[in-house]
Amino acid sequence: MDFGDGFGSPFDVPGLPTIPGPSIRDSHLPGTAPMSPGFDEGRLRTEVQMPSASGTLGPVPVRLSSQDEFSTMSAEIKRTFTLWVQKAEKQLQEDHSALQRERDAFEEEKARVWQEFVSQKQAEYDRIRDDRRRAELEVQNSARQIRQEREESRARLKQEREQIEKEVLQGRRRFLLEREKFRMEYEAAEKERQRVSEHNVATETMVDINVGGVIFEASRHTFTQQPGSLLERLMTGRLQAQRDRDGRIFLDRDSSLFRSILNFLRDPSAPPPSRDASDSEALCKEAEHLGIRFYPYPLVYAIGGHDGVDHLSATEVLDVENQCWRPCKPMHTERTYFGGEVLYSRLYLYGGQNLEYKALCETECFDCLRGAWMPGPDLNVPRRSCASAQLGGRIYALGGFDGTQILSHVEAFDPRMKSWMPLEHMTVPRSSASAAAFNGQLWVLGGTSGSRLRSVERYDPRAGKWETGADLIEVRSTGRACCCLDRLYAYGGTDQNQRVHSSLEAYNPEAGSWIFRKSMQVPRMDFGSCVLSDSIMASGGQHGEVLSSTEFYRPELDDWQLGPPMLSPRYGHQLLLVNL
Repeated sequence: MDFGDGFGSPFDVPGLPTIPGPSIRDSHLPGTAPMSPGFDEGRLRTEVQMPSASGTLGPVPVRLSSQDEFSTMSAEIKRTFTLWVQKAEKQLQEDHSALQRERDAFEEEKARVWQEFVSQKQAEYDRIRDDRRRAELEVQNSARQIRQEREESRARLKQEREQIEKEVLQGRRRFLLEREKFRMEYEAAEKERQRVSEHNVATETMVDINVGGVIFEASRHTFTQQPGSLLERLMTGRLQAQRDRDGRIFLDRDSSLFRSILNFLRDPSAPPPSRDASDSEALCKEAEHLGIRFYPYPLVYAIGGHDGVDHLSATEVLDVENQCWRPCKPMHTERTYFGGEVLYSRLYLYGGQNLEYKALCETECFDCLRGAWMPGPDLNVPRRSCASAQLGGRIYALGGFDGTQILSHVEAFDPRMKSWMPLEHMTVPRSSASAAAFNGQLWVLGGTSGSRLRSVERYDPRAGKWETGADLIEVRSTGRACCCLDRLYAYGGTDQNQRVHSSLEAYNPEAGSWIFRKSMQVPRMDFGSCVLSDSIMASGGQHGEVLSSTEFYRPELDDWQLGPPMLSPRYGHQLLLVNL
């Protein structure tokens, strides 16, 4: 505070508000008289330490007229200062009261906001709890409803299955009765036909027939000596025949081929001779069209393989009539784990392995009519342990191992093109798989792709696509598959634990699943198999030792019977049947 004489207020304390006050010279405090004009400041002297112009403290003289005037002035200053202190204290109290009121208002607002927040959170918690309870109740109701529907569905399915099984059983009984009735009617018709045929033979012993414009004359007995053939049905009247202008039976076929077949019918002790491979093929196709067989029984060939010491080229053929095996002309190349199929009375053998090669691509062909081996077109990809099948006049080589990797590659041999053609690859690479033609499709079963498989896939040649089928019951590699009496079978082989199977599975197309049938008498892997009439034949293979035994399965009886053993034990071979 400045009192007009250059002195600051002794109450200028840092931190306290500065309240301006009047100077000594011109201040007029309430209740006091102004200072006397006659007051002489120089009459009273005192020394006050004040800063000089040079910044150092020094005595500054203050002049007062008398001691009474000084006391009066001090009293006035005191009263002025007291009033100022009271006013400042009052101002501070008012400011403190205002701050206290603001603080109380803030605390009240804080409490109100917190209470509102807690109320909102509690309401949200209650809502979430109620939603959760409703959701749990809905889940319980849904689960209860699902359990009830599932139990009802199970009961309904069980009832439907029992009904279907009952209908199937009744249908099977009706089928057996109808089949027995048909058999009796067929036997009666055959007896009648035989009687009529014998009557016709007795009444007319010589018959003229026009084949491609050439007239052939032979005894009726010559034309009818093979029952069921085209000639026999024409001669007995069971088949409507075309006639030429002279009333003779007319066949629009090659006369030279017919001459060879007619000469065979006159002397059936040996099959007709052929000049070369093309003539042999044409003769076999003509005989197949006429329904003529050059041998009374099917020919079953066991070819190649391994005897436990060497790779084999040896071939033997089953004498069905005498129930024994006879040696046959060997292959040109020893081979094991190869593919093999029959097409138009010829045996086609392709791929495999021997001591010289891990995987072969060569093909050999055996002309069963001439008894001669011929080279065939090579595979596009060398392979061993491939699956093989015949469908629609084509031979297929499926998967296998090329010496470095397992293959999904598929190729087919068409005799009209005289070469192998690549096809759509399998969905899974497979080696040592089995294959068979069933319901117009090519089925590939099991095998190995690094681990042994039980998966199945099938190929539709018309669509050119692969699709998956129902898995086998057991894992099978190095087993066999075939189609017999319109049923698909898979049997033998080995699994992940090196256990050799004797089991046999049959595919049920109605249920789309596999069922077990009676097992083989001997467990086998790497064996040969074929379909002989109404039976499945299995030969050789290995199970601890190399096998030479054979056995036959009759699906109608669900029974296996042992057959004549082969001349040589062998595994990794092919067993092929030819109706010639």
